[in-house]
Amino acid sequence: MEDLEKQMWRKVEKYVGLLNFVPFLRMVAVCNNLAFSNLNEKSDIDLFIVARTGRLFIVRSFVTAVLHLAGVRRHGKKVAGRFCLSFFVDDSVLDLSSIAIEDDVYLRVWIKTLVPVIDDGVSKDFVVSNSWIDDNLEVSSSEMTRPVFLLGKSKTKVLLHWLFSGKLGDFIENRLSKWQLKRARKKAATVADSTNLLINEHILKFHNFDRRREYRNLWKSKFGNSKISLGKFRELSIEKN
Repeated sequence: MEDLEKQMWRKVEKYVGLLNFVPFLRMVAVCNNLAFSNLNEKSDIDLFIVARTGRLFIVRSFVTAVLHLAGVRRHGKKVAGRFCLSFFVDDSVLDLSSIAIEDDVYLRVWIKTLVPVIDDGVSKDFVVSNSWIDDNLEVSSSEMTRPVFLLGKSKTKVLLHWLFSGKLGDFIENRLSKWQLKRARKKAATVADSTNLLINEHILKFHNFDRRREYRNLWKSKFGNSKISLGKFRELSIEKN
């Protein structure tokens, strides 16, 4: 799957630049299977996105529209090789301990293996806010090696930031938040188990198939209470898939 992984990273490098103009976008990071180096032909590209507080829904609208118009957003049955936009937060909730389950092996590895591809510096705050994961995590420098494509500010982004910073931005954010929250909650009501969904003014997490308990139980059955190694987790992940 090495060729597939390289192909996926080339796609990230190609399309991430399209988001560089999005105002109030603080970080875009690759996560899940591509970050874990555990892909198959059906894999998508999961993104974790951090917005400035008070502009989460403007950011989500821009990001969704851009990648959809580019023909690379996951939706419906169009999954493989497309970008999955299912986890957005604003910078008031960088600490993800509040969403952790007991002995959350998966979330610890998920946070440690995030690959920032757009970053205004908030990734450092994110790491500090989530230092709690290190209590039970064993990491070697070789396991942390990965491609990173960091981009700077564009003139368009600066202009849009100015345009949507004041009352106009407040008005649009308010309207978008009401519309998107209503729509998301309506969809959540149709899901058999919506307990894994998080939908509020600061965090939008749409992973309705949450496998964290399954991974935790698999880890304990195979490795007991040993410290979490990224290599062992990848081994477990590959075995599970």
